[in-house]
Order: sequence, then structure tokens, then C-alpha cells
Amino acid sequence: MAYLAAGEGGLAVSEIQALRRVAPADLGTEADAHYWLGLAYTLAYDWGQAGAELREYLAREGSGWRAGWAYLHLGRVYEQAGRDDEASLAYRGCIGAPGSERASRKLAFDLMARLAADRPIGSGQAPTRPAG
Repeated sequence: MAYLAAGEGGLAVSEIQALRRVAPADLGTEADAHYWLGLAYTLAYDWGQAGAELREYLAREGSGWRAGWAYLHLGRVYEQAGRDDEASLAYRGCIGAPGSERASRKLAFDLMARLAADRPIGSGQAPTRPAG
């Protein structure tokens, strides 16, 4: 966890994977291991692996404070990968996750609003009829 705190994603991935083999209980549940690996891969800029781990965590634990943060991190991963629609859905997941903390919901709302503001006017909308 020290590598996560220091922002050393690659080292954190290696350590978490080793810990999973040697002392998996130290990571908590199997779902928790996916959460921590998702964060580590995010810090290592491995968007594909980060997304896979966070989705696996959410498939096992879809509610609670950590689920809110997992959705938020998943949204950031999707943004980095240029998948804004999926990012917006992940942020909505954070806002709607039962037990999600207020701080994660607020940040998700702000990030979702920023995504919407960055889109061109009319993006994703049907054309309007001319007045006549």
C-alpha cells in the first residue's frame, strides 16, 4: 500500500500480485484485491488492466463506500482512454451506488458536468426542425 500512496503504480502492481500469492488475506477479500489492483494499474497508466480490475471489483461489490470510489476511478480510466460516454456512465454509477460517500458523489457529479460542458452543443441530440 505504501507504493500506492507514493504513486508508484508499477511497483504497487507487482507487490499486490505477490501478496495475492503469498498472503491473500492481507488484501482482504478477493473483491478487495481487484480494487487495489485497479488503483495500482491506474497509477501505472495501464487503462485496460485498470478498467478490467475495477469492473471485476464492481461485479462482486456493487454497493458501499468503496464501490462509489471504484466507479469514480473507473470513470477516470475511461476518460483517459478517450471513452467519454462510458466515463459518464461510470460517474452516474458512483452517484447512484448505495452507500457511496458524499465526497465521491460530489466529485463524480463535477467530473460528469465537466464532460458534458466539453461536448459541442447539440452533440448526441436529434436535429431540431426549422421554425416555420
